Amino acid sequence: MTRFIGIDGCKKGWFFVCLDQNRSCEWGILETIGALSSLSTEDDVILIDIPIGLKEIDTRERQCDRLARKLLKKRASSIFPAPSRLAVKAPDYKTASGLNFKYTGRKLSKQSYFIMPKIDQVDQFIRQTGKGFNIREYHPELCFLALNRFAPLLYSKKQKLGQKERVDILARYLESAQDIIAEAGKDILKKDAATDDIIDALAGAVTAEFNHRVVSLPDPPEMDNKGIPMAITYPQVPGDREPGAKTLRDSVINSRRH
Repeated sequence: MTRFIGIDGCKKGWFFVCLDQNRSCEWGILETIGALSSLSTEDDVILIDIPIGLKEIDTRERQCDRLARKLLKKRASSIFPAPSRLAVKAPDYKTASGLNFKYTGRKLSKQSYFIMPKIDQVDQFIRQTGKGFNIREYHPELCFLALNRFAPLLYSKKQKLGQKERVDILARYLESAQDIIAEAGKDILKKDAATDDIIDALAGAVTAEFNHRVVSLPDPPEMDNKGIPMAITYPQVPGDREPGAKTLRDSVINSRRH
């Protein structure tokens, strides 16, 4: 049976939400992404909120990051430039930022530096064992925007109102969304995973359920020099023709052709 898994980085490792075809749900924390091999099978659809596919020596950012920012507009800053693969193992911020500048012409933000161990973890997993898995990159804020039919969200995910806003969006597609988040919040210690980690992972699982009805930015994806596709996935929601939304999305997707 195909299952739909959303994964978001958290303090203890990786928080996951897994929905099966009957919409039964399980959740938990993987201390390393390598544990995904025991959790999932090649039949599962897996979305993870971390860059998949990295450039090495190139001043151009990944196309998927640039295109996603255009769609997110005011929330564009939530997508950090992916680091060079040649910088992710650096021992400290100064070294990592210097190497990234050397290979890409861009210094690293502190936010990017702090998630570099997780970026490296996923990169190694996919290169060594993960190519047989159906694992794709997603960005929660882009998924919420698409699930909201491209009407901009009003609040930050760190705010209570922002969390309620996102849970209400998920509940349109999964009636039990609020209960799942509440129960997972009781099970998981706050020091291990925050409420917004749980919400973001559930957004990944709900998006994974769309499976063949997803948009890939760009389409076809860029490939890195290890043969790994670089693309961000978000759901294609039926009836999402809000004023200007489809036109904007089409112009972003087609921009690579001009």
